[in-house]
Amino acid sequence: MLTVLAGALTPILLIICLGFLLGKKTDYLSSPSLGALVSSVGLPALLLYSVLSMQMQVFSMLKIIVATLIVLVMVAIMSYVFLTSLTLSTRFYLPPLVNPNTGNLGIPIAYALFGNEGMAIAVVISSVVQISHFTLGVGFMSGTYRPMQLLSNGPVIALLVGALCLGFEIHLPAPIMKTLDMLSHITLPIMLMLLGNSISGLTINTRHSVSRAAMLSLFRPLVGATCASIVVYFFPLSTLEGAVLIVLSAMPVAVISYMLAMKFKGPMDEIALMILLSLPLSLCIVGSLWWLWLR
Repeated sequence: MLTVLAGALTPILLIICLGFLLGKKTDYLSSPSLGALVSSVGLPALLLYSVLSMQMQVFSMLKIIVATLIVLVMVAIMSYVFLTSLTLSTRFYLPPLVNPNTGNLGIPIAYALFGNEGMAIAVVISSVVQISHFTLGVGFMSGTYRPMQLLSNGPVIALLVGALCLGFEIHLPAPIMKTLDMLSHITLPIMLMLLGNSISGLTINTRHSVSRAAMLSLFRPLVGATCASIVVYFFPLSTLEGAVLIVLSAMPVAVISYMLAMKFKGPMDEIALMILLSLPLSLCIVGSLWWLWLR
């Protein structure tokens, strides 16, 4: 089984490394339009295609959404208490601890470990976390929040369209589904390369406390996986839904947290270090969970 796990995660790590090298040596991935293309076209297409092709029931989708929200609230409460006990700023440290990297890392890992059905669940979870990024993340770090921002969020729109199609049993024409399928295939590799490119561009000032960053980096996947396990135990999720929720809740600090910290003058060096440290820690935790329980 260790060979199976290594075979599933190796392509993900290799593509991240490719993105890292391209980011260091070229400007292929430097255009902000590429990230906008993925978030506005690729990810919504992946979400809509996955949900509709898997024939996911509206009730199942709502269960996943509610369970994800409960996990995020639990992690937020525990993170707030943890940060307060350390007298750290909740404004800049709470969003990175609450919102994991379910997008350009969580979705590919769910696909590698659980196949197409796992990916369909993962894109729903990731959409909820994206909403949290644009509410909790932006709201906390900026001190203000504009709800109208969600109306221009592609994954949120795709989630609503998918729910409507499932609720009214609307079947999209085969050419449309094929188009969504083709668009979805470009999404995962680009997301992983963009993650590698983002990591290559992180700037870290070693004067910041490495021990504190390491502690926060370990806290994020451990608490995420713990809260998700508690929710899965009490919530009526299927075995696959529960496994995907736990894996995505154990993802590392998201790169978008670094971008927000940079935009709003936060501790971006320390958050950059948290991203780098939490990535291998998260993969180790996911590997251990999969080996001991989820497989």
